[in-house]
Amino acid sequence: MRIRLFSAFNLLLAGVFYIVSVSCSDDSTNKLGKKSTNFVSRKIFNAKLILSDSIYTTITLRAPEIEEYEYSETPYTLFPKGVDMDFYEKDKRQPGHLKADYAKIIEKTGWYEARNNVVIINSDNDTLKTNILFWDKNNRKIFTHDTVRIYRGDGVTTNISTQGIEASEDFKNFKLKNNSGTLPYNNDMKQ
Repeated sequence: MRIRLFSAFNLLLAGVFYIVSVSCSDDSTNKLGKKSTNFVSRKIFNAKLILSDSIYTTITLRAPEIEEYEYSETPYTLFPKGVDMDFYEKDKRQPGHLKADYAKIIEKTGWYEARNNVVIINSDNDTLKTNILFWDKNNRKIFTHDTVRIYRGDGVTTNISTQGIEASEDFKNFKLKNNSGTLPYNNDMKQ
C-alpha cells in the first residue's frame, strides 16, 4: 500500500511539474514586443572634453551632464543640462564659442542640434542668438527657421531675421530670411 501511495504521489508530482513547465515555456517575449534599446548606456557628470587634431586643439567642450545612447537604432548623445564649447580655427587667435541650454548629437549622420538660449560667437566676434540651431556637419552648414538676431563685431551693425538663417559652419557667410536691421552710416563719404 505504501508503494502504491508513494508511486501515486510521484505521479501526481510529475504531473504538476509537467503542467507548470508547459505553462512556463510559453514564449512571452512575443507578447511583450520588441526590446527597447533607447536607454542611457553611459552618463558623464561635470564633463570637460578636449578634442584635438594632431597637436592642435580643435574643440574644448564643457557640460554638466552628458548622456550617451549607444544601443539605440541610431546612436546619439544628449546634453540635457546644456553645453558650452570653444572651437578653434587654424591661424586664429580667438576661438569661436557656442552655448546652449540643450544639445543633441547624432554623429553617425553628422547632425547636431542646439536648443534654448543658443549663442554662437565666431572668431570675428560676430554673435548669433536664437532658440534652435542645426549644424549639418557633412555639408558644413548651420541653419534654423526660428528668429535670429545677429550682432556684428563692429558693435554697430545688427540683423534680425524672423524666418531663420542659412550659414557656413564658421558663421562668416550667411543668408537671412525676411530680415531687418541697422547698418552703420558714414556721413563723411565723398561724392
